[in-house]
Amino acid sequence: MPAMKVVILRGGAVQRRAGGLTRADTADSGVCAVGVGDQWVLINVSAAVAHSLACADPSAGWPGLSDAKVRAIVLTDAQLEHAGGLLGLRRGAPIDLYATPAVFEDLSTHLPILPALQHYCGVHWRVIPVSGDQRVGSFQVEGLPTLEFTAIATLNPPWPHALEQRAPVVGESIALAVHDHATGRSVFCAPGLTMPGPDEQAWLRNSDCVLLDEPDPATAARLGWGEWLDQLPARHKVVLARDAEAPWLAGRGIALARDGMEIEL
Repeated sequence: MPAMKVVILRGGAVQRRAGGLTRADTADSGVCAVGVGDQWVLINVSAAVAHSLACADPSAGWPGLSDAKVRAIVLTDAQLEHAGGLLGLRRGAPIDLYATPAVFEDLSTHLPILPALQHYCGVHWRVIPVSGDQRVGSFQVEGLPTLEFTAIATLNPPWPHALEQRAPVVGESIALAVHDHATGRSVFCAPGLTMPGPDEQAWLRNSDCVLLDEPDPATAARLGWGEWLDQLPARHKVVLARDAEAPWLAGRGIALARDGMEIEL
């Protein structure tokens, strides 16, 4: 059985892997693909990543990523940089879209991407059971039977299009824990989450790979964020930063996410 892989995507990795693109990383962050063999699921999709996949040669890059018969996407929130790429995938195979009720609501009303998308390709709504009193919910993605996905409600800053003075809603943002039952390995992915609370930290301590956003440098220094990351037992620690340098990571064994970075577990 092939091992689970994580690939960081920022808009140029697929073509660059085929030797057809040399441009630098985009400013996008928080987008990756998780897969086993030639079966993949996207975790979020930015406009740049959608364009890259739409233009890719199916025989190049990662087999099954750009030429899937059904495209699977999990959204961790409704931020434009995480969901805006859906419109770029409007032509092609149907989309299995996994999201919480709060995210589906937001993408149907406040940022109405889904009503527009329905006129182009089929979108199958796959509801992640995190809402109300239920802060943790497990689900599976079709085509990836060995992977168990667990969504954990998080409290992230509101996105720009969010309604002002609205109380936070459970499920507006989630972290994802992905466990591979074939190998026993696990990934914790939390785009937008900079300072995990007690619930998230319990999952982090039991993960082989963690992907987190970083706070601003001043906040990171004040809170000892780098030292906290040092203490995590994960073999792979990746920061989904936009800072192309992030000098504070030097010598810590913590990787800065790069377009096309591949992690095999």
